[in-house]
Amino acid sequence: LKCAQVAADLRALIASVGPFQPVPGQGPLSAAAMAGCTGLSGGVGSPEVCQVGGGGLILPLGGDAEQGWPNGLRIVLYLVGLLWCFMGVAIIADVFMGAIEKITSQKVLVFNSKLNKRVTKIVWNPTVANLTLMALGSSAPEILLNVIGIFPTFQAGALGPSTIVGSAAFNLLCITAVCVVAIPNGEVRKIKDMGVFGCTCFFSIFAYIWLLIIIALPPSQDVVTVHEGVITFLFFWVLVVMAWLFDKGLMPGFSKPCSSHVVQKENTPEEISQMEFEVRTKYGQNTNLKPEQVAVLMQYDYFTPSSRAAQRVNATRGLTGGKKVLGGSSGYERGAKLAAELLSGIGLIRVKVEATGKRVISFRALNYTVLESVGTVDIKVHCEGAMDQPIKVKYCTRDGTAARDSDYEWREGILEFNKGAMEHTIPIKIVQSKGEHEGTEEFYVDLAEDENTGAAYIFGDLKTCTVVIIDEDQPGKICFEKEQVEVAGSEKEDEVVIQVKRKQGSTGKVSCKVCTENGSAVEGADFVAIDDVLEFDNGQVTAQIKVKILPKGRYENQEIFRVVLKDPTGGVTFDNTTDGGADSCIFSVIITANKESKGRIDHLRSMVAVNWDTVNIGNANYKDQFISAIFCNGSPEEQKNAKLLDWVVHIICLPWKLFFAIVPPTEYCGGWACFCVALLMIGIVTVIIGDMAELLGCTLGISSATTAITLVAMGTSLPDTFASKSAAQMDPYADNSIGNITGSNSVNVFLGLGLPWMIQAIYWEVVECIPGDEWYLLYPETAKLYPKGAFAVASGSLSATVAVFVACALICVAVLMIRRKVVGGELGGSKGGAYATSALFVSLWIAYLAISIALE
Repeated sequence: LKCAQVAADLRALIASVGPFQPVPGQGPLSAAAMAGCTGLSGGVGSPEVCQVGGGGLILPLGGDAEQGWPNGLRIVLYLVGLLWCFMGVAIIADVFMGAIEKITSQKVLVFNSKLNKRVTKIVWNPTVANLTLMALGSSAPEILLNVIGIFPTFQAGALGPSTIVGSAAFNLLCITAVCVVAIPNGEVRKIKDMGVFGCTCFFSIFAYIWLLIIIALPPSQDVVTVHEGVITFLFFWVLVVMAWLFDKGLMPGFSKPCSSHVVQKENTPEEISQMEFEVRTKYGQNTNLKPEQVAVLMQYDYFTPSSRAAQRVNATRGLTGGKKVLGGSSGYERGAKLAAELLSGIGLIRVKVEATGKRVISFRALNYTVLESVGTVDIKVHCEGAMDQPIKVKYCTRDGTAARDSDYEWREGILEFNKGAMEHTIPIKIVQSKGEHEGTEEFYVDLAEDENTGAAYIFGDLKTCTVVIIDEDQPGKICFEKEQVEVAGSEKEDEVVIQVKRKQGSTGKVSCKVCTENGSAVEGADFVAIDDVLEFDNGQVTAQIKVKILPKGRYENQEIFRVVLKDPTGGVTFDNTTDGGADSCIFSVIITANKESKGRIDHLRSMVAVNWDTVNIGNANYKDQFISAIFCNGSPEEQKNAKLLDWVVHIICLPWKLFFAIVPPTEYCGGWACFCVALLMIGIVTVIIGDMAELLGCTLGISSATTAITLVAMGTSLPDTFASKSAAQMDPYADNSIGNITGSNSVNVFLGLGLPWMIQAIYWEVVECIPGDEWYLLYPETAKLYPKGAFAVASGSLSATVAVFVACALICVAVLMIRRKVVGGELGGSKGGAYATSALFVSLWIAYLAISIALE
């Protein structure tokens, strides 16, 4: 009895004390090691995020009192709040993209050993920029949702991984579906750089197969080990390097993609002449094209697309009532519409063979387009109808903008048609101008009745023919006499005289724009900006540009700005062997420190490394940011044209716009200050989105995974949808629309999951758990294989979601490749085929959602 009493007392004592816990700082485990295994989310007895005692990192703001509100009210509030946060993250992502555009467009002056001189180069390779900063900008919310989800417990996030997969499915299936049907009927867009696309496409599918391997297959099922996390992150850099190799044409079997003619301000006259010739030949057979029509058709056929960042920013501002960065109707869009109208009319002009039996005389074509060097153009005249007796018809040339004898040889004569001669050719000699540059000119050939003919006939629709002459005279090339100069800073105003020369021809009056471009030296603080036109008269071969260097005590180190020639007119071009190449002509002005006043202050300022001129300009731009935030459509002028919907969206988004206006302008630190602060703010909004989404899912009674692959994935991808649609319509190729989807999906896994998973895996490698910790209770099966603890990632719903996505992705890519083979491009084609493809992709996305939710 005494023993029984002692045993009962011991049991009561043990129950009151609880299980054994090692004393912190004593024994084999430290307090730090023990802390990681307790206080985990989802532990035994832990309330749900929407229950009293539960919550996210920030929300609910009302605490437990808010948790007691009626469930229906909370569902409405959380849904509206989530949508409002999606608009907020889209606005700050717009700012973030502006910083990325600034960073990736930076130029440096480097020494070229082949040319034995310094030339201006863009720092960032476009492909590398797209897969790093651009991808981070477009997918920042999804990526940061995972990175921020590390804290404070270093567990796998409830929303992050599923959001990555859900966003990938929406991007590949839904955005591609939108792009396929966005193309005008009958037109196609195809991937131009198949090397880079093939690389990103492979990795975009392999990335998710790799996820299945590391979380769903032995020996590390349901666990991400350190080496798996590190390898996942390293795959991101492998992707970047391989894409760069494909872009440079360094991969076996792939050459660097060569661009065909594109409309740029700096095209050579030979290219412009050839493009005009091709456009007029293609679209002007049966209509007289005006110069402005030729211009938009050239934009359509030889278009240079806007950057991905500009299209993303433009789409976001269109959704939130901000200032647009791209015009509402581009030259490409107007050209596409005009081309469709012109092509639909070709072949519809018919001669009028009437029941009276009269013959019909007509030109074969309404227009002939020739280069000035063609020599002779042959104009064909055709007779239609039964021929019972000969017919005589007069013809005569007539001046238009082209003048007889100086541009063409005047002709007149009589054509006689009979049974053996139903068609005649009128040869007209084209006179090539000498020593004078002329624009595109035209003259006419008219048909007229011959009073001596006795046969009855009428003229058809083509009674007058237009001959368009495209001039080929060479007005020369413009370049700087020297490409750079060093100027010592002074406390007095100085002036730099820059010599510009014209070589290899001096025919005609030509001009180009001249402007200054900030480097480390800033306009208004270091020099007086120039934005003018430089003109050369006929025969003139030299000109001067004068730039004022402003007085100041120069304690800064060497600074630089550029004088740029661009937009040549009159047929003149730039020397492609000079700095700037064929695109422009660049002269670098290097302002060196004043040695007389350098000394101690120069040393101190070089250590601080702050360019105060840039700061002053940035401070001025802060005002513009707040003006853009306050006014609808971004300015007082644009506000006058704002519609009701613009106002509604603007008012809803106004708090976000004012809050984000405090982000430093892109002038600070070359855009990096804006980049870092905007990234921080995206992180803050992403935390709110994560909490809001979990609260909404909890109050609706749906799982976090379902919330992630539906609401969160769609909300964060909405701006990309409109940006890709705009790129599909405005670009001549599909690289900037669907080509970026595959790259973004790859980066989401390798960077968005690889980086946080690597950190989490290393953390759990350091932390040691013991039986009885919450980690053991949460992951009992994993604890059998990893008794000291590990980074556990439940493979159940996530692996099912990934597996379904991989299957849908393979089908989607296969369909795109079939369309490329059959239709001629991944996007567009006939409306029936395009809508069928789009319906298939949307059906795959719905199937992905249904199967993923069912398999949870």
